[in-house]
Amino acid sequence: MERYQKGIIVGGTGLLYQAADLLEQSGRVNQIELYFCNRNGFGKKQKETIRCRQLSGKKELMDLLSQESEKTLVLSVMNPWLFTQEVLCNENLLVVNLHHALLPAHRGRNAEAWAIYEGDEKAGITWHKVDAGVDTGAVYLQKEMEVDDSMTSIKLLTRLNEAALEGLKELLQEGFSQRELIKQEPDGSCPHLAKEIPNGGWLDLSWDLKQTNRFLRAMDYGIMNVLGSPKVRLGDGVYVCKSWRILESKEETKDGIEFSSEERKLCIRKEGTTILLKNMKKMESETDGNII
Repeated sequence: MERYQKGIIVGGTGLLYQAADLLEQSGRVNQIELYFCNRNGFGKKQKETIRCRQLSGKKELMDLLSQESEKTLVLSVMNPWLFTQEVLCNENLLVVNLHHALLPAHRGRNAEAWAIYEGDEKAGITWHKVDAGVDTGAVYLQKEMEVDDSMTSIKLLTRLNEAALEGLKELLQEGFSQRELIKQEPDGSCPHLAKEIPNGGWLDLSWDLKQTNRFLRAMDYGIMNVLGSPKVRLGDGVYVCKSWRILESKEETKDGIEFSSEERKLCIRKEGTTILLKNMKKMESETDGNII
């Protein structure tokens, strides 16, 4: 059986614990360590058999990994940092990354949101070996799923996380060295940056129903609020939308846009459907998040 002295899982969400459980159950590692990139604490009662470390920044992680002298499986699970050449040249490490898209599509950050916004019919996850590029390494495994017209970013992310764990379980059962690596064929696209947001976060009132629907669903990460709230320009200024829903009507309705500052809601009626944006709040400027 393919074994490692150590298994290190790097990231910033509770998914690390679920991945650690699978790694522990596989019997392929002697010791497991979780390296947290966020600053929100570990978020779960720690097991005595698993060591958790809060990282101060990218440099600390890269220093630790570049100096690792034991045979180690490194799983990058929603890790925000790119690995340095020093880490990738450490022959003691096998570094494998989870990406929430069917690579080479949507390399970079917040891939699930971009899949929705760009109207992809399918989304998925990829476990791939890490190389010097951004999500360009050879693929171990992919799992895909359909994207329907009601799926928000948070719902898709949840389903992708489930698929990621299923894929990881398969890889651990078989062993990474037993999997045939599939080289990615570049598609010419640039990776999405963390600062990039669909249409800059702006709702365009001239969009058709499908485009408006895709934008709102892509922006919707629930309480995680990854991309911020959608913004829209109205007659007296710029407003942000805190919640929204789509209302189907059997009765014929005239297309149009109605905004009520008193009720703090915006109704967009198009193609017999009403999109209701609620809890609208006015911004002090277009560039900051201050609310009047």
